[in-house]
Amino acid sequence: MIDTHCHLIDPQFFKDLRSVLKRAQTAGVTKIVNAGYDADTSEKAIVMANEYPWLLPAVGIHPNEAAAQSINEMGRIDGILERSQVTAIGETGLDYYRDFSPRDAQRELFRLHIRLARKWRLPLLIHTRNSLDDAIAVLEAEGYCCGVFHCYSGSLEQARKVIDMGFYVGFAGVLTFSKRAREVMQKLPVDRLLLETDAPFLAPAGHRGKRNEPAFITETLHCAADVIDIMPEKLEAILDENAERLFAGGEQFAP
Repeated sequence: MIDTHCHLIDPQFFKDLRSVLKRAQTAGVTKIVNAGYDADTSEKAIVMANEYPWLLPAVGIHPNEAAAQSINEMGRIDGILERSQVTAIGETGLDYYRDFSPRDAQRELFRLHIRLARKWRLPLLIHTRNSLDDAIAVLEAEGYCCGVFHCYSGSLEQARKVIDMGFYVGFAGVLTFSKRAREVMQKLPVDRLLLETDAPFLAPAGHRGKRNEPAFITETLHCAADVIDIMPEKLEAILDENAERLFAGGEQFAP
């Protein structure tokens, strides 16, 4: 099973990372997309990949960071891409829920990530919170449609829109306790779905209030299999194929 969005660079994993990784492997997790959320953690993701090649690094600056200041850090992200093998650009996007940063600065920071994704021909890991329509508008204006809307929380209509654009839709542990998320997933084409943990955040129902970790993705898989009415083993094979197709560069990139 591939965990398509995780933050093993988070300090919550510093003390017991090896145990976390062992539990993940025991649970059948074979690859993890390990996403940075600022320049320092993006550097850390590269270092971790050197030690654990199955931790696939993604580099970017989360919109909850101060976007006006983060714009100046994008040169560091480009530098990482110049010297390192990277799987994806992100975590990036727009967050209007916490509103830590001016929205115009967030949109500019997002555009810079999209342009790096085009330059390096990499998929985007896109975060949206109360901002999905604006994120779609930015992506349409930039003309780059390769990536995944991670931890999807929008409507069915919006999900169909991003799929029509060429994106995947990622679901995390929220699926296990959100009726709305399950209703959306049930109506989407299975070949455009991905699963993730977003660990250490958003633990599935059996672990709510605790630190999430990659091993728990199996619980989300079984929930998804129930929603779609398919055997978990068959769904796992489909989802892993989706992830390999996206992160191996098999999707059509915009010129």
